[in-house]
Formats: sequence, C-alpha cells, structure tokens
Amino acid sequence: MTKRSVIRQQINRALMSGNPHDYVIVYIDRDPVAGQRLAELRADRVIGVSEWAMTLDDGDTVIPLHRVVEIRGPGGTVWRRGSRS
Repeated sequence: MTKRSVIRQQINRALMSGNPHDYVIVYIDRDPVAGQRLAELRADRVIGVSEWAMTLDDGDTVIPLHRVVEIRGPGGTVWRRGSRS
C-alpha cells in the first residue's frame, strides 16, 4: 500500500466517522507571502479525496496528499508521516 493510499484511507475514515469535525489534518502550506509552514484544518472542511489530493469546501483549494504530515482524532494522533500504521 502506498503512503498516499494510507493517507487517503485515514482521511476517509475521519469523514465517515460521523464526527469529522473532531479530526484535524496537519499539512504543509505553501503560501507565496508567508512561505512554507505547517497549517491545520478540520476534516469536515474536506469535501472530496482523490488518489492524489483532497478538495476543501471552498471549492477552490486542493491540497496534495503528499503534503499531509499528521491526522489527529479524538483519542490523539491517528496517523503521522514517518510512523508505521
């Protein structure tokens, strides 16, 4: 299973949990002004997950899955880049 497949699977689990607002996705944001930084978003902002990216509820923002570094749920970290899960 590829890393993107694992990330996609974990995001879909959060979305289907019934409480996606309880999950936080941490990703690398590349802002032209602020530069590269870590940003967080609640999983309930995600309206679609493809093989390579997730689309947010503004209909305009697409975040590649390779930028996701961590997914947190109600019980703590669900997935983290570099850990086996």
